[in-house]
Amino acid sequence: MDSNAAESKTLNTLRDLLLTPEKGQIQVIENRLDDPMVRAKEISQSLPDAISLSVLENNKLSRVLQPVIDESLKVSVKNNPKALADAISPALGPGIRKAISSTIMGMIQSLNQILNHSFTFQGIKWRFEAFRTRKQFAEIVLLHTLVYQVEQIFLIHGESGIVLDHVVIKDAIIQDPDLVSGMLTAIQDFVKDSFNTQDDLETLRMGSDRSVWIEKGEHALIAAVIRGTPPLDMRIRYRELIEEIHIKSGTVLEKFDGDPHPFLIFREQLKDGLQFQEKKEHKRISPLLWCVTLVTLCGLGIWGFVFFKTNQAWHQYLNRLEAQKGLIILSAQKQNGKYLISGLRDPMAKDPLALLQNEEKERISIVSHWKAFYSLDPQFVFKRAEQILKAPPTIGLELTGNTIIARGKASQDWIDSFRKIAPTISGINGYNDEKIQNIEMEELDIALKELMAIRVYFENNSTALVKDQEKVLDQIYKIIQDVHKLQPKLKNPVQIIILGHTDSFGNEKLNQRLSRDRAEKIFSHLIIQGINPAFLTTSGIGTKIPLKEESGIEDRQFNRAVTFKIFYIHSIKGS
Repeated sequence: MDSNAAESKTLNTLRDLLLTPEKGQIQVIENRLDDPMVRAKEISQSLPDAISLSVLENNKLSRVLQPVIDESLKVSVKNNPKALADAISPALGPGIRKAISSTIMGMIQSLNQILNHSFTFQGIKWRFEAFRTRKQFAEIVLLHTLVYQVEQIFLIHGESGIVLDHVVIKDAIIQDPDLVSGMLTAIQDFVKDSFNTQDDLETLRMGSDRSVWIEKGEHALIAAVIRGTPPLDMRIRYRELIEEIHIKSGTVLEKFDGDPHPFLIFREQLKDGLQFQEKKEHKRISPLLWCVTLVTLCGLGIWGFVFFKTNQAWHQYLNRLEAQKGLIILSAQKQNGKYLISGLRDPMAKDPLALLQNEEKERISIVSHWKAFYSLDPQFVFKRAEQILKAPPTIGLELTGNTIIARGKASQDWIDSFRKIAPTISGINGYNDEKIQNIEMEELDIALKELMAIRVYFENNSTALVKDQEKVLDQIYKIIQDVHKLQPKLKNPVQIIILGHTDSFGNEKLNQRLSRDRAEKIFSHLIIQGINPAFLTTSGIGTKIPLKEESGIEDRQFNRAVTFKIFYIHSIKGS
């Protein structure tokens, strides 16, 4: 056992001595593989070099990443199109504006050119020529007015004859660029073989107005299709352009593999070569253009005048509305050719449409919407009070602060109505009726005074009436009847006391009874006539209250009478 243990210990020691360094390295490798942060750091350091190598060798990385980038863009646009729009809008905006501006300027230039030659002798001549040659009038105009126009420019690889890029003006008649390139190459070869020369063909004339200028470089050439006669400095420009292309892309041209995409960077410079120049001549403005301009100016003048007058009428009407009391404008605007007004209007205010003058009615169409409200302007408060209170002609009203004051004569009914309604009127907090004279009260006072002034006379020592006293009884009946009619309105009932009197001659006890009988007789007469007995009371006072001091027969006759006294039930008033 001891021997085996010793051998095992020796083997372990030997193994540790031999494998300890490798175990440490293996542990480091395991840590690198297990720790994602370490691996990410190592990849980030080598990734740029890997991308550069891929681009330099076969650009395989771009082909691999293209589907991923395309799908990412689709998902991004689908989820948030605004982000992509915001990112490319700074580049799209100027480009769109430039394209639109160029199109409009070209259209205006073409239109102006056609108009300038439409109604002139020369224009008529050109129209006849267009009819004879069956060409468009615009083409004939261009033919006679154009000095030169570069219609197309080809950038062609010299060895293969492949078209690297091709730019053309709008509306130009074009053929297949590759076919044109092949024909040019064939023509060049034909010229060299036919004339046994190594010089390159520089100009090719086609018809009376077209030519092809060719500028050849080491590996590529530029062919420009030109209408008219361009200046010679155009060749210098094309020569400089082909030289610049060779300087920037000479290596790519030398190792050209059939892919024209790397040469798209020169497209804008090629487009700049599509230049033109028109003949300089005294520009005559077409009569039609004069007419169109004159009609347009007249139309604008009429429109401006109508607009000014309409706007002026609108603002004048608004000013009148704002100055009108009882109207509050909340909004005023123009919409679909109509003027819309909304606001608040006191029922006592003037009709807003009545403020429109006849001339304004013809110019502006008003649609108004007014909501009712009560203005606290004293003018409208007073008018509203007059309308609601309906004062009789005998009453005058005035407004002092928030208090309505009434003065004059009025019936009890109107006074009661005034006291009840006045405080409820908008803008009025109180009323004053101290200066109102009650017509019915005055009538009652007059009737009662008249009744108290009446005397009914009797025969001596009798209840028989003196001659002609029946007329007095009729008068008494009428007065009492009027009193009874006035009492309910005044709500101030009275009690009429019939007092019987006698002269001082005779026994007092008998005189007392006689005076009572006289009062009872008048009472009975009035009851028979229809007077309510509740308003009447009788009392015999004999000689206690003589109507006159007796100094003779006539004085005693004056005391043989019946008089009337008034007693107010709710307030002790007497006369």
